[in-house]
Amino acid sequence: MTEPTARAGRTWKLWLALFAACSMVVGLVVMVMLFRTGVGTTTALLSGGGAFATSLGLCFALPATIRELKRQI
Repeated sequence: MTEPTARAGRTWKLWLALFAACSMVVGLVVMVMLFRTGVGTTTALLSGGGAFATSLGLCFALPATIRELKRQI
């Protein structure tokens, strides 16, 4: 007998929330580290935003990469 699974949309929303939360932490850490070194507020904010966007992009690429690696095995 097969186990019931969660709907794909519900699982995707959970992953999206996890990706956003992890990326937010990365962006905040970068921003605080730069701000503490004496860099201007604008530079720290822009660098934190860039780190957030880069981290989120990498998180979105992760499921496709894992799926492709599983297909090749």
